[in-house]
Amino acid sequence: MRDDGRQTVRYPQGNVLLRNLARDFPVITHGQGIHLFDARGKRYLDASAGALVASVGHGNREVVDRIHEQLLRVAYVNGTHFTTEVTEALASRLCALAPPGLDRAAFLGSGSEAVEAAVKFARQLWVERGQPQRTKVIARVPGYHGNTLYALSLSGRPHYKTFFGPLLSEVITTPAPYPYRSGLEDYARDGAEHYARLLEETLRREGPDTIAAFIAEPVIGSSAGASPPPPGYFERVSALCREYGILTIADEVMCGCGRTGRFFASELFDFQPDLLVLGKGISGGYAPLSALLVKQAHVEEMRQGSGGFMHAQTYLQAPAMTAAGLAVLDYFERYDLVSHAASVGAHFQRKLREVLSPLPFVGSVQGVGLLAGVELVEDTPSRRPFPRARKVVERLLAKLLERGLVLWSNTGHADGVHGDLLMLGPPLIITEAEVDELVDTLSRGIRQFFQEES
Repeated sequence: MRDDGRQTVRYPQGNVLLRNLARDFPVITHGQGIHLFDARGKRYLDASAGALVASVGHGNREVVDRIHEQLLRVAYVNGTHFTTEVTEALASRLCALAPPGLDRAAFLGSGSEAVEAAVKFARQLWVERGQPQRTKVIARVPGYHGNTLYALSLSGRPHYKTFFGPLLSEVITTPAPYPYRSGLEDYARDGAEHYARLLEETLRREGPDTIAAFIAEPVIGSSAGASPPPPGYFERVSALCREYGILTIADEVMCGCGRTGRFFASELFDFQPDLLVLGKGISGGYAPLSALLVKQAHVEEMRQGSGGFMHAQTYLQAPAMTAAGLAVLDYFERYDLVSHAASVGAHFQRKLREVLSPLPFVGSVQGVGLLAGVELVEDTPSRRPFPRARKVVERLLAKLLERGLVLWSNTGHADGVHGDLLMLGPPLIITEAEVDELVDTLSRGIRQFFQEES
């Protein structure tokens, strides 16, 4: 409870710059497992792990105690001057788990920062190699890579350009695999060839020797509702990038760290990137943390050239952050959490499809492991989205919050303006019984919402 006894905050109350200036924000007092509790004593099932962050649940004392131990030793050192045992240990453990060749790690404070660092690493490598003309990065639409300016430039979200367009960089885009809106008769059969051909057309049009890197989420997050690639997609696009000498970046900020039932989502799809970015679940929300994994061979090129990677930020390799990552990784291993996520994730995917797919206005239910998306449409046969002016998903989200169910949403994915999408990604510790409760609450909420709409 706040000192002033306030149970909710609504602008202009308080002094926090709130994300939304037209709604009440419940004051959360504590969390436990997959639940949050507010100042009124109301319990919420955190079906999206916040912003797909709380991988090991709320109130995890094992993780908190480990961070506390590190804070008592030293909380911060300048990463350009020193290293620490906990940072070295986390790097070694992550690199041992990573796809082949990714054996160097840098730690930063957010996924956006790590994406920026990945692009800078790729660009610097081409300069070191004597190919400074490689200045372009290819991203996919729809897609999302962060909210700092270049990461936002990489993100296929046209509505952001209304406010920030003049500040954003020009980025080359290619269509992202999107089963529900691919237009293909057989997505699994034809998808890899279709999207690889579109990528190659883009490469040839732009000039392959001008392109530094290609960035992709192995499973697209909120921008396309946990959209999985068609079989063979990453083998095809990786082969194209190798043919043209383009570096590949896997953005696993949302889909990595066990959420798909494998620690690295890239492994599910035979994607062996040159750089890989992690965030969100890597610290379980117990400290800001992200990671950039790169190849030793590429670092060696820099050592022999300019002498090092020209990137640093205040909290680079800060031990308070890396202690959280190491504690979460230990928790994963102690409780075999990735296998648990795979097993419960299979139940989660089955239950969502069985219960939600028959509902009116549910166009698509898709996902992998404990990552799923539900697309809502005005007309299911034609897949016509609701008019954006109706703000369907925002109003549904508010109704679900009243029921004590916390979800994540996205809009604009259908055509850059329209589209209503719910994202689900509960803490990886969720049980099958809790999955059933989650899906039942969601189903009843959707039914009631659209009954009231009609």
